[in-house]
Amino acid sequence: MSEYQYYEFQALDRPLTQEQMSELRAYSSRARITPSSFVNDYNWGDFKGNPVRWMEQYFDAFLYFANWGSRRFMLRLPKKLLDPKTAASYCADQNFSCHQKDDHIVLSFESELEDYEWNEGRAGWRRSCRYAPI
Repeated sequence: MSEYQYYEFQALDRPLTQEQMSELRAYSSRARITPSSFVNDYNWGDFKGNPVRWMEQYFDAFLYFANWGSRRFMLRLPKKLLDPKTAASYCADQNFSCHQKDDHIVLSFESELEDYEWNEGRAGWRRSCRYAPI
């Protein structure tokens, strides 16, 4: 079985600047980078960035998917929409965490599917969970 990892970051509140897009390009020559996103598939090698730091600095939403069953979804919200203390009260286990950075709170949802079976060549898995840009 070959390795497969999918990383998608979305900027919803404001577009990335040319300078920011250049900074991101330094992490991957193959990624699809636009003013509102960074998307890359890995079949060998690994992501060179830090998803948490990228969420704090550039993006508002993040999706990670690996063919061995790992999943991660993150959202960055303004603190005025969700009180950090309220969010922290729900962080009872390792699957949901949150932290505050400046005027935002970053929510992180993770899961590991132990009995997950990957069907090689399932490139269309994303179509069922795609969303319309805001």
